[in-house]
Amino acid sequence: MSVVSIIGHKGGVGKTTLSINIAAAITKAIHSSNIDEPVCLLDLDLRLPTITEILNSHPQKTFFNLFELLANSTYQLDFLQNLYQILIPFKEYKTGAIAKENPRLLKSIAKYKNLNEELFNNAEFEFGDQIHELFLMRGEIERPSDLKRRNVTQLFNRIDINKFKNTLRECEGSARADINDYISYIEEYGFSILGGEVPILGKKKHRQRINEPEFLVLFIEFIQEVCEKFKHVILDTPAGGVNHLSSIMNSIDQILFVFDVSNTVAVKGSIDSIHTFMDYYEDFYENYKNGLLTGMDKTYVDRLIVSRGGKAVEQALETKKMCIVFNRSQKINEVTQSLDQLREYLDTLGKYEKYRDRIYLVGLIPNNKVINITNNRGSLFYGKDKKLTYRIDSIAKNIIDPNINSPTLANSNKEIISFLEKKSTLGFRKTYSRIASSLS
Repeated sequence: MSVVSIIGHKGGVGKTTLSINIAAAITKAIHSSNIDEPVCLLDLDLRLPTITEILNSHPQKTFFNLFELLANSTYQLDFLQNLYQILIPFKEYKTGAIAKENPRLLKSIAKYKNLNEELFNNAEFEFGDQIHELFLMRGEIERPSDLKRRNVTQLFNRIDINKFKNTLRECEGSARADINDYISYIEEYGFSILGGEVPILGKKKHRQRINEPEFLVLFIEFIQEVCEKFKHVILDTPAGGVNHLSSIMNSIDQILFVFDVSNTVAVKGSIDSIHTFMDYYEDFYENYKNGLLTGMDKTYVDRLIVSRGGKAVEQALETKKMCIVFNRSQKINEVTQSLDQLREYLDTLGKYEKYRDRIYLVGLIPNNKVINITNNRGSLFYGKDKKLTYRIDSIAKNIIDPNINSPTLANSNKEIISFLEKKSTLGFRKTYSRIASSLS
């Protein structure tokens, strides 16, 4: 299995176009080898997902639907679980099973007084009306003896605690997202996509939710399920990198930077994007090793450790691969100049020796051909132009094998250019078949 995050320093550098075509190339290689290993292209831009629109394939459920479900899991379900834990001591006290001094009862009253009713949509819950009444009475209940008032007693008699528990269990069962509802298989291209547009009227609430850690932890768990379902997952990552989904770094095998060489400003932005990622990666890894992760990062890593083991999680972080695809190239000296700038920049930071053998150069996409084809035939150019198809095959090969033959920043410019400019990827299918056979 390989999970590849495609990153660019800003929007419009070709991330989505490359993501689509790389998914097509991997799919072609897999199918030609008669190996049933599915590919999924996942649009990680939660604010403005575009892949489903570009490929004109809309899943039955979108990110908006997913976050609505996660809202139920995060708020509604949590609310109901807390309320059930409150009602049990209340019932026990009313039946004489526990005394008014019981610490659990006193704690339940305090929790009841502070529970936020706004998080609960009572209209869709079977006991919603009774729960709403229970909250209207909060001003009357200050101590255990208040629970024995006639109006409170009558209300409790209308709440069947066993039926409440069964209803809660039904809610718990339906709060888990079924990833198959959010995935669309595109017959024309042979791979699956996941993502989806957010309705205009729901965008404000959606934007608020994707900034809340409790939602993002659940969303990252959802993504982890997707990564485990598919053999190869291509992540079209938001501009700037992992961004608010930083914890997903634990699931990524390769980071593929789209290095824009079209002008001086773009080159500087691309280099800065690599530097930014390195800084975050180093901080994240050091904090992990020293037990200093906090918040969402800690929550997610702790869950991964439970499922995978600490050694496997640490190894995944330690062996993270960084790859570069030069995009929008018009002259070969643009690439060599960019390589020299990147080396010099990393050397100034004191990072060159550390990363020279970990940064792989895996692809070179010429500007004029891509623009001509995508402007006239859409974003998928794989298979429509022989030379571009070879270039994309080369990138896909490095994802599949992974990086067995590609040069690193430690190689000379001449060696790197020779690799990037090769006119075909003869043996690509053969190489994949050999690797697949060795794994079977």
